[in-house]
Amino acid sequence: MGDRLRLALSLSLPPIAGVLIAAVWWPGVIFALLVAAYVAAHVVTIPSDASRRVSLSAAVAGATALMSGGSLVLVLGPAAVALPIGWLIVHLRHGKRVTQSMFPAEAVGIVAFAAAFAAMLLVVPSTDPAHPLILATFAGAALLGFLVTAVTNAIVSEERRIVARRLIALRALDDWPAYAALLSSAALLAVTADPMGAWSAPLAGFPYLFSHVSLHRLQGTRRTYDQTIRALGAIPEASGQVPAGHSSRTAELAVAVGAEIGLGTSELRRLEYAALLHDIGRVVLANPAVARGSHSVTDVAGWSATIIGEARHLERVAQIVALQHAPYRKAGEVRDHAVPRTSQLVRITARYDVALEEGVSPLAALELMHRGAAYDYDPEVVMALRRVLERRGSLAA
Repeated sequence: MGDRLRLALSLSLPPIAGVLIAAVWWPGVIFALLVAAYVAAHVVTIPSDASRRVSLSAAVAGATALMSGGSLVLVLGPAAVALPIGWLIVHLRHGKRVTQSMFPAEAVGIVAFAAAFAAMLLVVPSTDPAHPLILATFAGAALLGFLVTAVTNAIVSEERRIVARRLIALRALDDWPAYAALLSSAALLAVTADPMGAWSAPLAGFPYLFSHVSLHRLQGTRRTYDQTIRALGAIPEASGQVPAGHSSRTAELAVAVGAEIGLGTSELRRLEYAALLHDIGRVVLANPAVARGSHSVTDVAGWSATIIGEARHLERVAQIVALQHAPYRKAGEVRDHAVPRTSQLVRITARYDVALEEGVSPLAALELMHRGAAYDYDPEVVMALRRVLERRGSLAA
């Protein structure tokens, strides 16, 4: 089956199912309003901590589930009709990449949440949205739906051919502040709808609005911060001291290999910054007196670490860079535990990229890493590098 036909079927089946549900059980205006709400949820998306966009569908599903007593028909019927329309809107507004992060993980997450909440309500002796047990049940089902969304995204994402599924899932889990804001606003709307009537909507909207603005500013700040780090890392390239694009290629590969060996989100971010800035010390060589003297790659690493260490927030990044040329183990030792694995990741991926720039084939460059695995390079990191390259097809003859 071709990709276009598969996509067409995937997008057409949910609305067909929703129309069939509506034909069996049609609550009139409510159903139509919920369809419109799901569609509108994709017009104004919320920025997330992971520099992506998150649909407001979770809030619509959450509020509907609480106010309807967990009705699967009201939660899933309108969603089945509206989600394909919403994805089309996102595709037109934000492009294919953002759409892929939603489809089909968003739909699977909503189904998981609605089914879990409806099942849990069977053993809860109340239907009042303000009841503590109902809210606890809602929180549990929402957490399950969020986790299912992240896992589904990791399974179906096209990025899985480039990076480990684990990294895709970690990035999706970084969306938790956006989901927390949406579901908290949904719960507030459901709890206050009965006593406050129409005033419950603006009341629930204020916390969401503050969260939206805060996350938008956070995303902008992080984007600026990352761009600044990349610009600094490109300084040695602009002076011709290292190949153009070396720092960004090293960082991208280092993060992929780091995810392969199980590093956490914070470690991966520090690793990325270290890889981007690992050659920044070469700016010292612009001084003719220094350039004429004798110096080694270890000296360059030390200069880089000193420059990076001037920013207190990057002290741990500086430590990674300072030890980037330290061997994996010394004679008579199993390994040098003073050398962090992140330093080895920077060393191996940087050396691999330099080898490619020198005209060495990917397979031959990897073989250089294997030859140095006895002392210079961490064997586990080298094997992880091989797995990443094999998944990308880089080692194909």
